[in-house]
Amino acid sequence: MLDSEINEQLTAAANVGEGDVVLEIGPGTGSLTNVLIIAGAFVLAIEKDPHMATLVSERFSETERFKVLKEDFVKCHIHSHMLSLLASIEPSSADSRYAKVVANIPFNISTDVVKQLLPMGDIFSEVVLLLQEETALRLVESSLRTSEYRPINIFVNFYSDPQFICKVPRTKFFPQPNVDAAVVKFKLKQPVHYPSVSSTKSFFSMVNSAFNGKRKMLRRSLQHICTPMEIENALGNVGRPATSRPEELSMDDFVKLHNLIVKV
Repeated sequence: MLDSEINEQLTAAANVGEGDVVLEIGPGTGSLTNVLIIAGAFVLAIEKDPHMATLVSERFSETERFKVLKEDFVKCHIHSHMLSLLASIEPSSADSRYAKVVANIPFNISTDVVKQLLPMGDIFSEVVLLLQEETALRLVESSLRTSEYRPINIFVNFYSDPQFICKVPRTKFFPQPNVDAAVVKFKLKQPVHYPSVSSTKSFFSMVNSAFNGKRKMLRRSLQHICTPMEIENALGNVGRPATSRPEELSMDDFVKLHNLIVKV
């Protein structure tokens, strides 16, 4: 990152302040880490590159507000790591029970990171990430009846309230990538505020099945769950036509449809 202002924007987007606990993924040389620590946060960094982990550990060896774990984020048990860390730190306020995520992550693992973090509303209050702009727009702004509307959009809105913060031109990076980036904020919902479904597993299984046959009507792509007639009747109760396709249903529509046709 060639512009420290971007790190300031990431930190500000997460409202990082004194006493916050922040998870950072892939700290690199520690430029964002430094801004987070200056803002008053305790930073737990996950770095899979042993060389970079040693480098950043040495850089912040004189502060008690930093810890680095030499692990691959997509494979580590981050939930247990964070619970242990939060339990060991004296909370300064009620909000201190929740940590935050602020990270400039490799673009190729962005979807994996989002899928891993967003269901953790029991320990994280918000997740602020620097993503490829195209990915950021797809996650935050994709709307009904477009080719970009996919199961990941249902997932994102089920677990969070997403917000596009700002665009980051490719010229702000070295080496310069072939794409622009963007800062995105996901305000996580606590589990009690998730949409009411009998089973999240069966809900997302139904959503994925619906989109596997994206060009098909739902009465065909979901007929392994119940009969086409039952699906048509359920769609009518949801307020949608019997010929509906997946890109025509909002998250709330899918929640209602699931609760009508899936028996858990």
